[in-house]
Amino acid sequence: MPSNGTAAPQVSLRARATDPPVIVKTKQLMSQAPPGKDVLSLAQGVVHWRPPPAATAAAAALLAAEADQAGSGISSASGGMRAVFGAGGVHSYGPALGLPSLVEALKQKLATRNGLTGYEVMVTLGANQGFVNVVLALCDAADRVVLFVPYYFNHIMALQMTGGAPQVVLGPCCAGSLHPDWAWLQQQLEGPQPPKVVVLVNPCNPTGVLLSQQELQAAAAMCAAAGCWLLLDATYEDFVYDGRQHASVAGGNVISLFSFSKAYGMMGWRVGYIAYPGKQLLQHARADTSLEEQLLKIQDTVAICPGQLSQHLALAALQQGSSYVQESIAALAHNRQLIADALSPLGSHGEGWVGGDGAIYYFAKLPSRVAYANVSPQQCEVAAGRLKAGLEQLLGMERVPAMA
Repeated sequence: MPSNGTAAPQVSLRARATDPPVIVKTKQLMSQAPPGKDVLSLAQGVVHWRPPPAATAAAAALLAAEADQAGSGISSASGGMRAVFGAGGVHSYGPALGLPSLVEALKQKLATRNGLTGYEVMVTLGANQGFVNVVLALCDAADRVVLFVPYYFNHIMALQMTGGAPQVVLGPCCAGSLHPDWAWLQQQLEGPQPPKVVVLVNPCNPTGVLLSQQELQAAAAMCAAAGCWLLLDATYEDFVYDGRQHASVAGGNVISLFSFSKAYGMMGWRVGYIAYPGKQLLQHARADTSLEEQLLKIQDTVAICPGQLSQHLALAALQQGSSYVQESIAALAHNRQLIADALSPLGSHGEGWVGGDGAIYYFAKLPSRVAYANVSPQQCEVAAGRLKAGLEQLLGMERVPAMA
């Protein structure tokens, strides 16, 4: 249709309706600091360590071996490299579900550590892509999806940009603990328009609250009775403290998301995975058994496949990095204590601030989410001191009202 001189190209309403990413804004603000100004952020949910050295060494050795074969004129599609990278080598596409050896190792991990038997695995470019894949596979624009407040910002962004923003139902958490209000959820599930998906993050980003096995089992049972999917984001499963244990729950209506980004220091390698029920679990729950087929359509469209080299590093990290991860997380005790002390002007734990049971966050009335794993212990001492001084100045040492 010819232009009349007044029409102009426009972006989508879905994109306009999507919240801007807060971490990007934080980085922009930090970049505007005057030269020589020492700026420290306690905002982003990352860790200050790198992947296990043995894992990066294994990935480097594989890449060097592939390059040696290419340089010698030997096709990477022949011999041992076919078994390592597939017919096209490390630079080509791999299986859509993920590297077979990594997928099998993750299935074993899910069964032995998480108690998730009968589950299948799809490797994704981080847990965020996994969330988008699942949303696209399960939800139409008119389907209601429950997020509990405060929610992980990328979750609501994914729902907004896929057209589901008008149907997002924001659920309340209990004052003082910030655990989801289970009575409210029961009412929603028993109502005339029950949600299609309920999303829980455990341990929670942004609150640092850890849900119990009993809570997860009750949530899964409530959702199953209503014919509703339960989507669990377990990105921070390794980050639990003071003798607590991370819990998972299985079921034909339960899908879980996991990530290598945090525990293994692999943020830039972009490896996560979806644990979804296999056909037997789906049949037992009378759920749609085409789930994997739909996930594969989305995987092929969005990413084609996860990165080859990243998956080999993830496999080596999974095999060799257990003690490394445990030691790295245990060393956060100092940072956790520093930030807890910095938040003390807001009141006692459970009154002015909560969290610290899991993940890498505390959540406070001021200044909302506070991370404690993204800086070294030395930097954390400086940042915590600044945070406490700032809160004392803002509050004049007056106690703020209890969290609502």
